[in-house]
Amino acid sequence: MAIYINTNQNVQIQYEISSIGDRLLAYLIDFLVIAGISIGIVFLGMAIGNDLVVFLFFAVVFFYHLICELFMDGQSVGKRSRGIRVMKRNGDSASFSSYFLRFLLRPIDSLYGLGLAVIFFTDHNQRLGDLAAGTVLVKVKSEDELKRQITEEMNINPHEGIKYSGVTQLTAEEVKIIRTILRNRVGDKAHPVVQELAQKVAEKINAEYDKDWAYYFLQRLLQDYHKAHAEA
Repeated sequence: MAIYINTNQNVQIQYEISSIGDRLLAYLIDFLVIAGISIGIVFLGMAIGNDLVVFLFFAVVFFYHLICELFMDGQSVGKRSRGIRVMKRNGDSASFSSYFLRFLLRPIDSLYGLGLAVIFFTDHNQRLGDLAAGTVLVKVKSEDELKRQITEEMNINPHEGIKYSGVTQLTAEEVKIIRTILRNRVGDKAHPVVQELAQKVAEKINAEYDKDWAYYFLQRLLQDYHKAHAEA
């Protein structure tokens, strides 16, 4: 199960949705962290005899997840240990309002395991807080993984120059259509839709191509498009 995010470079990045198992393990780890901090605060209060400790105890218990997600980029100790984080469905980082909505609905999600039940019946393993905030929990990608996926998606060969200079005439929406067609017709490269699209694009940018290789012509256009914008 995954979601696809469009980047500013008109490249789709795939994020795997975190499993229910990872969410439960993250929750358990966070529970143990909260318990450990709370016990430490109690012992501290007994040692110094200060009522402020009671306030700190409740603050840790009730605000732990909100504070962690705000200052750890959508993660808590448990989430980080499982390699997952909160993000918006559209790929943006979650905002304060998103984290706050998740925080407000957490008690309801915890009521009789309601949140867990909802997770089982949603397409992206979302609890009520996620549905209200428009967020999902995804597997974290390292910077190297993101660079590799973007390079593969762009189909860029760093040793090749731009073959079709007229590709700069294409709009971002047209490039998105080309990419979608290529993705959908990877098993049928000679499909009439591919042929028709290649002809229309070639006419627009005033380019010549071998009609028997229409699919690969469109692939090369994507490479040239991204190289042209990277060098701009």
